[in-house]
Amino acid sequence: MNRRLLDLLREGIALLGGALGGLLVVRLVLKLLAARPDSPAVTWLYHLTDPIVAALAMMDRDQPRFGAILELSTLATLVLIVSLTALIWVGLGRMQRQ
Repeated sequence: MNRRLLDLLREGIALLGGALGGLLVVRLVLKLLAARPDSPAVTWLYHLTDPIVAALAMMDRDQPRFGAILELSTLATLVLIVSLTALIWVGLGRMQRQ
């Protein structure tokens, strides 16, 4: 592959992974602080990130519906996204050196 294309791909992966990770960190903090779900900004963020954490939502079935919670699905998704982003970034870097 072209060196410049790999650079752009690595930057795009890092940007996407960072943006998703940032959104999930904010969601995790809002859940820990029991943010008011009727706030427009909180509602918007929850609706934006719900599809991302939906695959692991079963981890939270025993959590209370209201109040401060540690949403395990968000934490696991965050770790997964950061790990996959790092692996792809390193893999593309190795391809670039070849």
